[in-house]
Amino acid sequence: MLTPLLDLMQTLPTFVYLIPVLVLFGLGMVPGLVATVIFAMPAAIRLTELGIRSTPTALSEAATAFGATTMQRVFKVELPWAFPQIMAGLNQTIMLSLSMVVIAGLVGAPGLGVPVVRALNSVNAALGFESGAVIVAVAIMLDRMLRVEAKT
Repeated sequence: MLTPLLDLMQTLPTFVYLIPVLVLFGLGMVPGLVATVIFAMPAAIRLTELGIRSTPTALSEAATAFGATTMQRVFKVELPWAFPQIMAGLNQTIMLSLSMVVIAGLVGAPGLGVPVVRALNSVNAALGFESGAVIVAVAIMLDRMLRVEAKT
């Protein structure tokens, strides 16, 4: 049941689900936040599920054979095994959130998207490139901070 909902959240154009949110909450921070969460969360959920499902069957069976409960198996075997995929999901969530800052700025949310919206309103290419470069720099810094190096 969750898969079609995640598909819908990822494929529906942002402005389509932004309309009812704007009607419910008006302009400001809340619609930008709701749109960002709807747009960015499916990546984290899908990659976490992928990581847990990729746990080797033998590893799960061994944990069960040694008397691990379902919760112990999840928290001590499957989640540690899925950690690289979970971190990739977090990274993708952050990148997708940063891609939404301009749309959030269009609906009145404060933040990094406001200077881009100002540049659009004033047709100021220099301010637009400068603002876009700042968003890209923040994305690159966060990507490098959250990168999980492979253990050899």
